[in-house]
Amino acid sequence: MRKIWPWIERLILEIGEGRSFASYCLGPCLYFSSLVYTILVRLRLFFYRRGIIRTRSLPCKVISVGNITVGGTGKTPLTLYLARELKDLGYRVAIISRGYRGSAEKAGGIVSDGENILMNAEEAGDEPYFLALKLKGIPVIIHKDRFQAGRRAINTFGSDVLILDDGFQHIRLKRDVDIVLVDSSNPFGNGHVLPRGVLREPLAQLVRADLFVLTRSDPDLRPARTISLVRSYAGKKPVFCCTHLPEGLFVAGRRERLGLRTLEGASLLAFCAVAHPDDFKSMLLAMGGKLVRFISFPDHYWYTDDDLESIWELARGLDVDYTITTEKDYSRIAEKIPVDPPLLILGIKVSFGNEAMAFKNCILERLMVS
Repeated sequence: MRKIWPWIERLILEIGEGRSFASYCLGPCLYFSSLVYTILVRLRLFFYRRGIIRTRSLPCKVISVGNITVGGTGKTPLTLYLARELKDLGYRVAIISRGYRGSAEKAGGIVSDGENILMNAEEAGDEPYFLALKLKGIPVIIHKDRFQAGRRAINTFGSDVLILDDGFQHIRLKRDVDIVLVDSSNPFGNGHVLPRGVLREPLAQLVRADLFVLTRSDPDLRPARTISLVRSYAGKKPVFCCTHLPEGLFVAGRRERLGLRTLEGASLLAFCAVAHPDDFKSMLLAMGGKLVRFISFPDHYWYTDDDLESIWELARGLDVDYTITTEKDYSRIAEKIPVDPPLLILGIKVSFGNEAMAFKNCILERLMVS
């Protein structure tokens, strides 16, 4: 099921974005299903507002990083950025996550104590494991019940700020800052909720957010139309823009750092399993790489040995200079790297440009007044 489910998720996303023929064939069925889903979502929110289902609080600050759509909006790079910024300011930060599709999701556990990795990717889920690899001095804890994960972070590590990964819909846990990410290239799909569209809940619920981050958006070229659309639902909440940039390039297995200009003129076989593979492709081309072949798998896809061996054989047959993938993908295949051709890993970071200080101050102000 783990191998099949990512393909199902990709189909659901393509249907929601109107990119699949199934979205036209299943129109009436999708409309009815979407209507039922909307009713259930609103009923759940009503129960929380009336106190029938209670929100729980933790004795520390909680920042939620989430979105209102399915598919990737860049939560992981922003979570990394935010965690490092707060740690540098002296906060005792911990990441709490559901551990999506990890075998330890229900039981929960400590993925990293900030110094040692205590779970593998299959146990923790790919994103918590990747966060644990990247964040030194910052614990990562998973549990389906984020309240329990938060308690463990406080009791074990003395955390005073928790970053709730993918937490906008997890309203059972009270938060002090609610950050919602919006993909500026396709903000809300067709505007319908699942499965007719890509929305997890109606757009009117954007009003719950404290601030917004438009990802895949040049901070120097703020997209007025998207900002206006967000504010039409959420009022005059702060809206920031960020973009993704290459962070570093290294050789798999050796962690040998290379200059970003290494790709100039190099022939590449690239592969990835991320929500927006075209972003990765565009970044490689912008860095001067010559893409001989580009292979895309669904987001969260678990590579099999056969998948990887096929990629290595294809690369050798095409006689490319390098194979290359994302750092997030590498965290799932680190023990299965080829000897030839070399596998390069591209790290990606988030940049707020000239809005970086304003974004940081906005977060700090909300932490202080909450």
